[in-house]
Order: sequence, then C-alpha cells, then structure tokens
Amino acid sequence: MRRKFDFFILLITGYWLLVTVLTGCGPTYPREKFEESVIKVCKKDYKIDVKVEAIGKTIAIYLPLSKLIDFNFAITKSAGEKINDVILSVSRVALSSDAEFDFYVIIAHDVAVPEIQIVIIKSVDDVKRFLLNDISRGEYSKRMLIDIRMSPQAQKERSIKEIFERMDLDESSREQILNDFFRAEPAALGDIGYWNDRFYIKEVSNLEFVAAQIAGRVKTNFRDDKNISGLFMLKAVKCQYMAKDSRDYFRLEITADPKSLGQAKGTDYHGKIFGEGIAASAVVIHNYHFNDFEYVEIVDVVDGKSIEVTRDDLEKFRRKRLKLEDILK
Repeated sequence: MRRKFDFFILLITGYWLLVTVLTGCGPTYPREKFEESVIKVCKKDYKIDVKVEAIGKTIAIYLPLSKLIDFNFAITKSAGEKINDVILSVSRVALSSDAEFDFYVIIAHDVAVPEIQIVIIKSVDDVKRFLLNDISRGEYSKRMLIDIRMSPQAQKERSIKEIFERMDLDESSREQILNDFFRAEPAALGDIGYWNDRFYIKEVSNLEFVAAQIAGRVKTNFRDDKNISGLFMLKAVKCQYMAKDSRDYFRLEITADPKSLGQAKGTDYHGKIFGEGIAASAVVIHNYHFNDFEYVEIVDVVDGKSIEVTRDDLEKFRRKRLKLEDILK
C-alpha cells in the first residue's frame, strides 16, 4: 500500500516542473508533430522509448518496462519513476501544443510478462486545473484512472489460438481470421491496451470517463475509509451511462458483502452501501460540471435492492442541504 502511495506522489509532484517549461506565446509543439514530439522528448530527456498513437481527441502512449510489478502485484519504484517521466513528457507537449486533446492514455507492459499491463487515463483539463491550483494534490490523484490487469487482447487471442490448434488451421488463415473478427477497436475503457506491436485504443468520451470516475471513487472510499472498509468486503463496482425511455442516467452497481453475519442484519446495511454510491456520484458529477442526465440508479447487487437519486437531490446532498435518510425514505 505504501508503495502505491509513493507512486501517486511521483505522479503528482512531477507536474510542478511543468510551470517552468510552459513559456512562449505560440505552440512549441504543433499538432502535426505531436506524436513525434512526445517520442523525442521521452528519448532525449529520459532515454525512454515509447510509441504514440492518436484517435480523435485521445492520445495513447505505450512504453515497455522491465520489472513493472513485484511479487505483491504492486508497481516497482523504478517502473513508477519511468511512468512518471512519460506522464511529465506528454504533459509538457500537450500543454505547449495547439493540439486539442481531451484525454491521454498511458499503457505500460512488463517485457518479461507482456500479458500484464497498467493503463492510466488522465484528463488534460485536470492537469491544467492542477497547475492553476484549482484542484488540490489529493483531489488530483483521485482523478486518475489506474488499472492493472491482464491484457484483454492477449487473453482473447490466446483463447482463439487454442481453438485454431484444434482446427489445425494454417498460419495465414489464422491471421486472416484474427484480423477480420478479433482485432477491433475496444468497445469499453477496460479493453484498452497494447499487444503484438498494435494499439487497442478508443476515443475516450466524457460520458464514460465520468462513469469510470464514479466507480473509481467508490473503490477508493471502500478502501480508505475505515468506517466502511471494516464492515464490507468490496467485490466489484461498475458504473455505466445509459438511456431508458428517453431518459439518460447513470447506473452504479456495487457488490459488497458484509464481513459478519451480524452486519448483514443491521438496519443501516443498505444505507451505508447507498450512501457511498450517492456521495461518490455527487462529488464526481459536480467536479466535471456534468448535467446531461436525469438521475443515478444505485444497485446493491448482493440482494438486488436499488434506489434512484435525481440530479437535483445529488447536488443538495453534496451541499449538505439534504440528508441521506431523507433520500432513502
């Protein structure tokens, strides 16, 4: 846990250096040379080889690393420093460019175990606001989406290739089938990655970024708040932006088991689950000034109970003008 904390500090403190490099009136790095500029800055300043690809208003950077994680599945100090250097480099270029990117994605692989990847998704606007002291260090760290997992594309191709073996297909036929049916642009943020010299990225939308932020904030609260972590074992959190009957809304699913049978019978069991969902949703939606929805549906997956909280009630709750018990009535 401490190593993860140190990693966050590396990501945060590096941005203070950006203040000294943002000089000049014109763009230092024009859009037509953006990808090339990121590659050159990483190589020149940090001797790190990266690959860069853009899709819409999202820029993706891939870097292979040795010893990405340790035996505890935590990011090693050396890998954290290099990832931090790359984030600093792409931030320098993005904030001194006329390129209009909304998000950037950092994908790191362990060269010894390329199936394992770390994906970091950041909002360019959050970086700018941090530099202007509009958001705190602690808040800024919570706004980074960080995911360590097995490469989705690697898992997909491994399963398909096992089938190819049983079918005894030749190599050219295998590649043709993979290219035609199994090597497509990801449908969700969780499918983003890099595999076999190819990016698997999508243009990150504000809708899915906000939804992922809500889920991430719930995970953070369950991990760091002893009042909730001592009571529940969080198993999964999922948030999606959806539409039903011409009504746009967020659906937040929380799967959390009580750590004791006594707690399961407690009168505030659902209140605590729903309370965490409401608090996370209210903060994130306010942070990103997002108003294109009518309500948030929060689902306690363990027993199927759910509540709907309107946009206005979320804001009232955030401002402490509406109590949780009033929402749960």
